[in-house]
Amino acid sequence: MMSTENVQEFTLSTGLVIAGAYAQKVRRTLFAQLKDLTKNDKEMAKEAARATAELNRLLYYLIVDELKSDKGDAVRIRVKYKVHPEKKTIEWDYSSLVVEFFKRVSDEEVSKLLEKVMNEKLKEVQEAFGRRPGGEEAPTIETEEKHLERVETEVVGPATAIEMIVDLYEIGETTMGTRLLKIEGPGGESLGVVELNEREGKVLGEVLLVDGGEGYRAVISLPGSIEKLLEEKTKVIEEIKKAKYEKIGKEEAQHLLREKMSML
Repeated sequence: MMSTENVQEFTLSTGLVIAGAYAQKVRRTLFAQLKDLTKNDKEMAKEAARATAELNRLLYYLIVDELKSDKGDAVRIRVKYKVHPEKKTIEWDYSSLVVEFFKRVSDEEVSKLLEKVMNEKLKEVQEAFGRRPGGEEAPTIETEEKHLERVETEVVGPATAIEMIVDLYEIGETTMGTRLLKIEGPGGESLGVVELNEREGKVLGEVLLVDGGEGYRAVISLPGSIEKLLEEKTKVIEEIKKAKYEKIGKEEAQHLLREKMSML
């Protein structure tokens, strides 16, 4: 006789999280998604804890042992899984596992590189953009300006959407404790979303913008707390506007947007 078991399918997505906190985020996310199944079922709750430990151990080997994660690094994890309520089992679909890793460059390394650029290029830049005696401008200025204009026109990014950003509207808090904000244009139209996640005195933000039928994604980082930034939204908007974006497919962008909305 054919089984009529009700197999349920889910997708676990941590959102952007500090690498050192991935295990807790995986656990919280799984239990939040399965709260109706685990609330009054001790066996299902034990299975959720077991499945969490299994996935987290595998992720540990990747994030800690192989990628050598450090303080300030960030990670985003997505994986599909099936729940068999009658058998009280959870089965990860490891073929769908996606791990995105963001390496933070230390302040010391940035300072060293800044010092190197200052020592090697400052005099050259000052001479190129300075003024000659009598007010005559150095002849390289026009060339540099034209070069910068050409480079700016070659940059791939959501230029139109960025120019239209005027405000952020808080949609709400997700099941993972992050805050989701709508990025609004002049007429209140939605240009995308930003998900804010507070960790260790910093706020990481995952930005999703849709522009010209294309999707764009970026990661921003600001000091302080989410509550403080919600009072000073212009700081978040400034970071969104100057972020470096990667182009993603329209379908992927729409999928990520739906995924974030489903976590409210």
